[in-house]
Amino acid sequence: MHPAAGRLHDLVAKLDLLGASPSLVDLADAMRSAQLTIEDVAPFVRANPRHYNRALVVVRDHYELLVMTWRPGQISAPHDHAGSVCVLQVLQGEAIEGSFRVAADGYVDFDYETVVRCGEITAGQDAGVHTVRNDDANELLVTVHIYAPPLQDFRRFIHRPKRDVAAPTPPVEATPTIVVVGGGFSGSMTAAQILRKANETEQRVRVVVVERRGAVGEGLAYGTRDLNHLLNVPAGRMSAWPDRPDDFLQWAQRRRPQAKPVDFLPRQWYGEYIRETLLATAEEAKFTADFSVVFDEVRRVARRPEGGWLVHLAHGSTIRADAVVLAIGHRPPSDPIGARWSGSRARLIADPWRPFALNIVEPDEPVVVLGSGLTAVDAVLSLAHPDRRAPITIVSRRGLLPQSHAAQPVKPVDLQPMVAELLAAPDGVRVLELCRRLRKIVAESASQGIDWRGVVDGIRPHTAALWQAMSIEQRRRFLPRLRPFWEVHRHRMALSIGEQFGELRDCDWVRRVAGRIVSVQADADAVRLVVSERATERLVELNAAWVINCTGPAPSNSAASNPAIGSLLVDRWLCPDELGLGLETTAAGNAIDAEGREVADLLVVGTLRKPAVWESTAVPELRAQAAAAADAALQVAAR
Repeated sequence: MHPAAGRLHDLVAKLDLLGASPSLVDLADAMRSAQLTIEDVAPFVRANPRHYNRALVVVRDHYELLVMTWRPGQISAPHDHAGSVCVLQVLQGEAIEGSFRVAADGYVDFDYETVVRCGEITAGQDAGVHTVRNDDANELLVTVHIYAPPLQDFRRFIHRPKRDVAAPTPPVEATPTIVVVGGGFSGSMTAAQILRKANETEQRVRVVVVERRGAVGEGLAYGTRDLNHLLNVPAGRMSAWPDRPDDFLQWAQRRRPQAKPVDFLPRQWYGEYIRETLLATAEEAKFTADFSVVFDEVRRVARRPEGGWLVHLAHGSTIRADAVVLAIGHRPPSDPIGARWSGSRARLIADPWRPFALNIVEPDEPVVVLGSGLTAVDAVLSLAHPDRRAPITIVSRRGLLPQSHAAQPVKPVDLQPMVAELLAAPDGVRVLELCRRLRKIVAESASQGIDWRGVVDGIRPHTAALWQAMSIEQRRRFLPRLRPFWEVHRHRMALSIGEQFGELRDCDWVRRVAGRIVSVQADADAVRLVVSERATERLVELNAAWVINCTGPAPSNSAASNPAIGSLLVDRWLCPDELGLGLETTAAGNAIDAEGREVADLLVVGTLRKPAVWESTAVPELRAQAAAAADAALQVAAR
């Protein structure tokens, strides 16, 4: 590396610490915090009369840092970055960045231009076609670039003949377009609501669902193929439409005439129901609305200067959208062990929902399951076939297991008076006071023969109001202390699942350990775990053939978990909440940008709305969000 100013050295040091797969946001933050000036990169500024100059500052396995110098009028060809994240900062002059759409015939069509001024940063995931040029007649343009990983390929595209790069933007298509990012329950039902409402009002619209998996309707929740995995809510309460309460039950009865409202049906069925509902709605609306599904991953969502968005996909194509709905659900579980694991990870099943993930486990191989929630219960049931002879050990911090539903439906308790008192408190809702009140009501209800489930179900209609009335400090107190207890009582197992799981535990070959992982040592054949028991702090050694991560899905509000989110975070169109639950949104589901402003044409549905409403994972909340997002998106499309 050439000698350079201290700030450039500091930037390299920060980039070295980011690890093997730095995210777009991490790279942009490192670049921004370095506060580079033109003096810092002066040794690398080299004007080339033939073409813009690329001067390598440093290259590592996971990134490279370059300084580029552009003489007046110099421009790059339309290109993408073929698998590399790019962060660019202007240190002298102004860069004109042109963005293009890939046409069906293989040419690229110019879409819009933006000016990147001195000191500003632009960044993009590994998708989208762009150019950079220096329009100044007298001054050099100097830019600093980070590519992660180092640029291995540089795909050049051909601009359609007879159209200059600075030509006016082509006219917007006649039919407004709404892109829904994600095709699980939230995305599918948002699309279905848009199609249904457009058909009822005869509003012309184009709806595109982009789903990275191979099927719509399923998402992570309903993609299982194991019929032992049941819904944890009775069929009579699982309609995808807020105004058609019996829709799912009627669908199920066409498949199984004896199905009853109280039955807990296979989750696989529910994914099929959502998919069929979406496709049937699209067929009904075919004369008004154009509907399509694109099986790809959104890698970047970029704002067009005239309004709307350009949605870049992983495989090179782009979609121009008037409105975008982020219906991005959970991602696979995060790593709960990290550096405490040493040795081979060949015996770690990091994502139990990956197709065929558990098929590799033999009946005579002992297993350690990390986590004790509903995911862990499903994993145990999948492993507990008649031939199993080896033990399964469940390890979690508190050792709490999900409760079961009652044998008979329980009527929710009316908690409106208690909620009104709590909301009227001058300092807002206090977590410990809420907990004390609920415990008292549970005890009083039990003395009257009322099941505790009625109290939990009675609080559900009020959870959003209570959450919103808590200060950040109270929410921060709730998450580690009380959330685990709320989760196991709120998200319950089907009664039959609870009975099966109880029988397995009674057989003694499914056991629980409440504690934290101290260390893991593994080789290609076995894993040795050391756990500190919660109650005694005694160290317990566990030996297993496999470790299965069932700690639950990770949030999708980080750039590392979702590139579409990362691109919008870097460009400040989104704002993550300070507790790391999701994204800041309005009551209607509109995104709130980094300046605290509502973004009318960017909507959020699903788990990412937890900061505003807390309960944002179950069907009753999600179907209402989908309907509201559809109304808002259609209003944007009608402008």
